[in-house]
Amino acid sequence: MAEARFSRIVIIQSLPLGESQTGRQLCDGIEPTATFKHGISVEFIEARTAQDFWKALEGLQATTEKNKDYPVLHLECHGLSDKTGLSLGDGTPLLWVELKTVLVRLNQATRCNLFVTLAACHGAMLFETLDVFARAPCFGLMGPSGEVSPPDLVGSYSAFFLKLLQAGDVVAALSSLRDSPECRAKYFLFTAEDIFQKVFRLYRVTCSTNTQMTERAETLAQIFKKHGMPGADTSSSSALLYKEENDVLNRFYTRFFFVDYFLENKLRFTNAYLALAPVDF
Repeated sequence: MAEARFSRIVIIQSLPLGESQTGRQLCDGIEPTATFKHGISVEFIEARTAQDFWKALEGLQATTEKNKDYPVLHLECHGLSDKTGLSLGDGTPLLWVELKTVLVRLNQATRCNLFVTLAACHGAMLFETLDVFARAPCFGLMGPSGEVSPPDLVGSYSAFFLKLLQAGDVVAALSSLRDSPECRAKYFLFTAEDIFQKVFRLYRVTCSTNTQMTERAETLAQIFKKHGMPGADTSSSSALLYKEENDVLNRFYTRFFFVDYFLENKLRFTNAYLALAPVDF
């Protein structure tokens, strides 16, 4: 995976009154080490209402653009039972498609370096909102794949962030999380490269299987012959179709990784491209 960059940790907590304040506990657990040993600030934001939550994200967007830095964003919320998004502290549902829009803007401000950790289950469903016209909502996303207890959240994420601060390595930090004595749930980690490849492979499965491409090539060849075009055969038509697919891949790559804004990302995420189209581009 491409190298992760981070300069501060921002914890936004949106939980109902009376529940264990796991975001606050996480902040208290990692802030002394982060601040005094590594010089990394840990910011805690209480955002119980939907209005407060959106205000917190807007504020994070503004400071990120001003400072040109790389925050790690930790969201402490509940997941909706139907897996369509998050439930905020006041009960307001926040759909993944709504959160995605905000994260894309924030990720662009970080030059595709935004790392997001979730204390809510079903976070991987965020990727179901993406297609080959999408931009990456984050550099990486991590969270529990099912229900998780408050002690697990605090203990596991404390282990994750302390290791991340020490080693600067997301994979090593995830290993520390999984080795944490409190860890009972399963946690997922997806990088932008993972998401890019998953989305495009789904596109191929649904839109350009070998059977579909052959049928289209035959249809296209018949149309060309009908209009008297030279070299109108299935082979040449097939070559045109596969070139078009490669053009789709190039456009998706350029847009998804913000290469159209930050040319250095073309080289940075080259391996993700080559895994789908091992050609010189």
